[in-house]
Amino acid sequence: MDLEAEKKVVSLLQFAYRSGKLKFGFENLHKLKGKYFLILAKDLSENTKKDILKLNKFEIYFFKNKQELGKIFGKNNVGVIAVLEDNLGREIKRFLKG
Repeated sequence: MDLEAEKKVVSLLQFAYRSGKLKFGFENLHKLKGKYFLILAKDLSENTKKDILKLNKFEIYFFKNKQELGKIFGKNNVGVIAVLEDNLGREIKRFLKG
């Protein structure tokens, strides 16, 4: 992914966060109803990745590491992000796919 696309993803994620269209953390995935996609930190533990894959209901993309994702939102570490809005989600996915 080029730098321009990366900046666009960060900007869209920040907008989604301010709009209340993101959920963070593995524990929140069980509560979600509907078809959403996930952004996982590249350094997420293998066990957590396996547990998420077992749920088999999410389209998954990898982006940055936990510390870098956390910094985007003013948090310490973020490993799992669910994007809850379709139109915004499509735009984010477009840049993540490259």
